[in-house]
Amino acid sequence: MVIEFYGEVSDYTKRRTDKLRKRYFSNWLLVLMAPVFIVSLVLLFTSEGDGWIYTLVFALLLGSAGAFFRFGPMKKKFNDGKWLFRVQIEGDRLLWTQYLPDKTVRKEKSVNSIKKVYRTKFCYYLVYGDIANAVICERCLLKRGTFEQLERLFEGKIRNLII
Repeated sequence: MVIEFYGEVSDYTKRRTDKLRKRYFSNWLLVLMAPVFIVSLVLLFTSEGDGWIYTLVFALLLGSAGAFFRFGPMKKKFNDGKWLFRVQIEGDRLLWTQYLPDKTVRKEKSVNSIKKVYRTKFCYYLVYGDIANAVICERCLLKRGTFEQLERLFEGKIRNLII
């Protein structure tokens, strides 16, 4: 069984992917903000200096950056060049190829190392570590195989995602 996606990712999917990645980094910033805020409260009640102000300002900056990434506007046009990919899934291996203007980048991964698969209306994100390093399989770029084969292959790991 071979499943293959090939072609240029659409601008719509690029923008949605960018928003998804920003949301992921926003979560990390907000998680980092919580302990810094707690430290500033501890310093407020235990120290006699002004050190708590600096940690509070740092916590507020982290929270502001996190809120901006989460609620900031989505790009209207994505001018990050072409995203030309080929994703081939055969057996228990995944071969991901990106065609850049000056070189070709290839990575081979095990299908078993995929932690989760996010299914959206327009694409699948095959996630290894985190969403920032996900393999994008846009539905309209399916050249060989079927969506049913792909979903059977990742049964139990698929989650619906609304972006």
